[in-house]
Amino acid sequence: MSEFSRYPHVKKLIEYYSEDMNRAEAAELLESGVKTTEEAEIFSRFIWAMLDQMSTDEENNKRVLGSTDNSSMIPDIDYEVSLFLSNSGFEAVWDKVCDEN
Repeated sequence: MSEFSRYPHVKKLIEYYSEDMNRAEAAELLESGVKTTEEAEIFSRFIWAMLDQMSTDEENNKRVLGSTDNSSMIPDIDYEVSLFLSNSGFEAVWDKVCDEN
């Protein structure tokens, strides 16, 4: 379902962390699409948990997708996730979760 055509590495990062963090539902939502407010919230909260894990991995010099510092991807993540949720009609959920974090 998702295209992530501008920044395809974002999809790879989400898939990686979905597996690494044992959060299969994030990868499933990525593929099937978000259809409810609850799913949009689950996906949005996962993205924020992923960002926290990215920070932890950087502090621990853990190599993820070939790099120990993926912080430069954060604007790309925001762009793609915003577009993904907006296209599903749930941009407001993403904005709400972002404001909470």
